[in-house]
Amino acid sequence: MESDKITDKEDIGMYNGSENRNVYVLSGAFTAIFTAYLAIQNLQSSLNQEAGLGLISLSSMYACIILSGILAPAIINAFGEKKILIVSFICHVIYTGTNFYPTFATLIPSSVLLGLTAGPMWTSQSVYLSEMAYSYALNCAKDGHSILSRFNGIFFAMFETTQITGNLISSLVLQQGSYNSSAENETIKYCGKDDCPMNVNSTTLIEEPDRHVVYILLGIFLACDCVGVLLTAVFLPPLKKSSQKQTTNILRSLASCGKALGDVNLLLLVPLIMFMAMEQAILWTDYTKAFISCPIGIQKIGFVMATYGASTTVSALLFSRLSKYTGRYILFFIAGFVNLGTFIALYLWVPSSDDIVYIFVLPILWGLSEGIWQTQSNALVALLFADKKGPAFANYHTWKAVGFTITFVYGNFLCVSTKLFIAITLLIVSMTLYGIVEIRVKRQKDSNPDLSL
Repeated sequence: MESDKITDKEDIGMYNGSENRNVYVLSGAFTAIFTAYLAIQNLQSSLNQEAGLGLISLSSMYACIILSGILAPAIINAFGEKKILIVSFICHVIYTGTNFYPTFATLIPSSVLLGLTAGPMWTSQSVYLSEMAYSYALNCAKDGHSILSRFNGIFFAMFETTQITGNLISSLVLQQGSYNSSAENETIKYCGKDDCPMNVNSTTLIEEPDRHVVYILLGIFLACDCVGVLLTAVFLPPLKKSSQKQTTNILRSLASCGKALGDVNLLLLVPLIMFMAMEQAILWTDYTKAFISCPIGIQKIGFVMATYGASTTVSALLFSRLSKYTGRYILFFIAGFVNLGTFIALYLWVPSSDDIVYIFVLPILWGLSEGIWQTQSNALVALLFADKKGPAFANYHTWKAVGFTITFVYGNFLCVSTKLFIAITLLIVSMTLYGIVEIRVKRQKDSNPDLSL
């Protein structure tokens, strides 16, 4: 079995059958941290509009994730997964704190700091989850793919509830503020795909809530971050695998990431990885601003995004279980077609205050595809590159960061309609290349039936 290359049997006993518990602790810590982070991120383009501070801070963050993702293997081998997670979560505490006084001098440095730790953090999460899955599969003599899919389903189901909890907290607190809707009629024609940065009366006129209301919201999120730090520090055991004993310096880390790209399958998956980042970036920034804040107000963002989170959670749980019956490629193409239909709808539709039902329904469909992308893409990388999962996951998160960065950078310059056209084009290209990967994998498996792919 391919997984024997990753987890030596002599290392399995050290978990003492605690794989499920460790997965839930890891998932709980990420849930607490990202309850705060994702809700703040969803508000950045609407809350910190002045001089494009919100989008610039996100661009800075994800640009740094590119670098940290490349260096992730070296950093992880030097410090270990658990220490990386603790340090990164502490940086989340700092980031939330700087949002109390968001300026270029406070928010940008904290965003950079968060970005520099995010690459190793997500690679550590992927490696930790994969180790637990392989350990459990070998101990119980079960199929590696089904366990990987199930553990990823548990993690991302809990993770996506952050879109429910964080956003519900956001809207419940923000609706306590006072808002003036006098500018609504002047801005309504620039909502949706018509929202362009160069429009004088565009959605940049969205009214922000009172600062004391924002402080209450941020205080709640700061407490969530502290819970995440404590869960990781106290209850999550470190990994003690043989691969950690190998020395990996920065040059070797760079070389390992570059060498991993020599694998044709990983190279062909890069456009799909970038698309998964792009579609999330469009949801977090353009949909929240041009399709929610513009027609119905910033205080409604949380309620709408909570429905997205609920949909993603159900999708992650459902399709992670169904994958062993359907196969991953069917689920990938379902997600692709749902995303394609969603983007076409956004391109053809200009929202108004009368379209509340549609404003809520589209994120539900979006969440359906997102649940598939999240669970199946991680399982795909872990299975196809089982003997080099560290560099493979580093590439995965690095290329996602590239997709986020590009989307956030041109977010201040391009109209929403242009961004949607770019996303649709990339989706079609990436799904075509993914199909080629599955054909290559099938041929490889036919020639070597013992491979677990």
